[in-house]
Amino acid sequence: MYQIAVVDDHTILLDGLRWVISQLPFAETVTAYSEPKDLLSDLKKGKKLDLVVTDLQMPEFSGYELIDCLKKDYPSVKILVMTMFDSPFVYRKILSSRADGFFVKNGDGGKLAAAMLAILDGGSYFPEEVLTLQGETNGLHVELTKRETEILQLIACEKSSKMIAEGLFISEDTVLTHRKNIMQKLNIHSTAGLVSFAIKNNMV
Repeated sequence: MYQIAVVDDHTILLDGLRWVISQLPFAETVTAYSEPKDLLSDLKKGKKLDLVVTDLQMPEFSGYELIDCLKKDYPSVKILVMTMFDSPFVYRKILSSRADGFFVKNGDGGKLAAAMLAILDGGSYFPEEVLTLQGETNGLHVELTKRETEILQLIACEKSSKMIAEGLFISEDTVLTHRKNIMQKLNIHSTAGLVSFAIKNNMV
């Protein structure tokens, strides 16, 4: 029997997911959190968890940040990511985030149970379409660094190079260099194209 936590900022989805998981025979307790920081606070107080099922896109504290904190401070806690996004960019970020598994929200309960058990048994769970995805964009394989991703997101939020430089505490020339590298990697030649790519791949 396992101690499981569910993290999602959408209350209706959170309650539904908690109920579904609570019906599984291997779930001893299922705790729901709408705020990742509340989960981390409970862990700091001594709460024991075997598995955390978390959404990615949450305000103020994202699922990616939660994964980083858990892997750093609570490495024994397993992590299953659940998301409705199915873009190549999101797939690659999940695969590089050190999460133990990934599940699309429109999947069925049987597959969810199988994913959780695989992870709890010490393995991992990644759908075949994620593992085989090549992540091709405009004929090129896309591999953006963390800094390039930050800058692309800010560009998509209509931030100027000067504003980005001030916000990231780097020079404007450095921002322009990153911008040039991003455009080369994505084979995109305009700001509108960068914004379109960011929106299409659920980066903003």
